[in-house]
Amino acid sequence: MFYKCLKAEALVSDEPPSYILRIQKDDLERQLFSLHTFYVGIRRDWSRGTRVLFVRRDAFTGSGTIDRVVALDDLEERERRLCLENNWYGKIIFAKLARFLYAVPVQDTPTAGQNPLMLHGAIISSSEALRIEGLASARIIS
Repeated sequence: MFYKCLKAEALVSDEPPSYILRIQKDDLERQLFSLHTFYVGIRRDWSRGTRVLFVRRDAFTGSGTIDRVVALDDLEERERRLCLENNWYGKIIFAKLARFLYAVPVQDTPTAGQNPLMLHGAIISSSEALRIEGLASARIIS
């Protein structure tokens, strides 16, 4: 239900949508912030310049701006196998990432009251994404 509400709100607005991705494992988070890449299994309108927020457990840990998306067929063999094994369909490469120095609890954001597990792939408005980013006391930009 939350996804539908956010999606309807984002579509009514003239602002481009932003998205939320859930990071489940430490190694995926390290890969994201060191290599600026994230393998994705959820289909959305990922495009250059799109803002993405990252949630881990019950807090937002950072945000990024998409540079490009590499489709499964365009990946090297090793990455293609990895994607097939994990049911991912491609790789997002980020132009810019910001790690929040002190994660922002979901309960302190416009997404409060929602199960963080259900936020994966959620569409939110750009203004809500900016509000969440503004709640971070500091950001490490890479």
